[in-house]
Amino acid sequence: MNGRHSFGRKSLHAINGNPNPYEQAISIIGRTLSPFDDDNLIPCFGFGDASTHDHSVFSFYQDNHPCCGFEEVLVRYRQIVPHLNLSGPTSFAPLIYAAISVVENSNWQYHVLVIIADGQVTAANTNDGRLSPQEQATIQAIVDASYYPLSIVMVGVGDGPWDAMQHFDDCIPERAFDNFQFVNFTGIMSTSKNMSKKEAAFALAALMEIPSQYKATQGLRPSEKQAQRIGSPRILPPPNKVLEHDNAAASHPPPTASSRSTGIGKSAADEQVCPICLTNPKDMAFQCGHLTCKECGPTLPTCPLCRAPITMRVRLYS
Repeated sequence: MNGRHSFGRKSLHAINGNPNPYEQAISIIGRTLSPFDDDNLIPCFGFGDASTHDHSVFSFYQDNHPCCGFEEVLVRYRQIVPHLNLSGPTSFAPLIYAAISVVENSNWQYHVLVIIADGQVTAANTNDGRLSPQEQATIQAIVDASYYPLSIVMVGVGDGPWDAMQHFDDCIPERAFDNFQFVNFTGIMSTSKNMSKKEAAFALAALMEIPSQYKATQGLRPSEKQAQRIGSPRILPPPNKVLEHDNAAASHPPPTASSRSTGIGKSAADEQVCPICLTNPKDMAFQCGHLTCKECGPTLPTCPLCRAPITMRVRLYS
């Protein structure tokens, strides 16, 4: 889970003042896709921890409600990660079947499943070319998903290797359409280009096949036999430590803006960046006391940190 070469040997999930690769990928894809999202509701699932292993996923929230915009995805990710016990083996099949259920429950609207992971599907420890159970399940899930209006974009963060993901991208047969795209996030972001060009290159690589895939999904439906075989996905609530943190946070609501006015001044003066775009300085405050930048703040209906409806926005000047 460490980026030996790509992230200074730190955990790829490290939450500190600098955005980790997961946060960067979420932010870039979120900003790119949000103009095309009619309701701005994003179902989010976690996998690859001690509660899910290779057989299930967990919802970001106990009641399985979606995040409102990629801003909330980032905030909730930061709340969850410190309380996870990461563990293998890894399979993308449960996540793909969870996405299929989202499509079914949305009256067959077209969706894009973005998988962000720092490792491949667990492979077999043999030299005879046989696939592991996790590889077999993931390949079957990708084939099954090709009969639904669903595109799958796999974003690889960290050092890899990514040879199996390239194989999934290029060599899976028997699909209704080519529904899987792999993008090496770290490979793109480690080039010598400036940040804006790297972000544009990543967004293009991740989403370049979406228009043709969307066209291919029109009128697509699985047979009754296929749908019955897929069944219902295993979606768990967040792990217990996450729920304990949620309960503790709920019992200690954030202070109001009036009671932390000195805190606002201090936050506006420091050099921390906006938690939404991860680029601009914090220079806009809400009535709850939390801050973003002046570019992101006006677009938010609720505070990305405490989820309170925004009734007041105040520009801060240093």
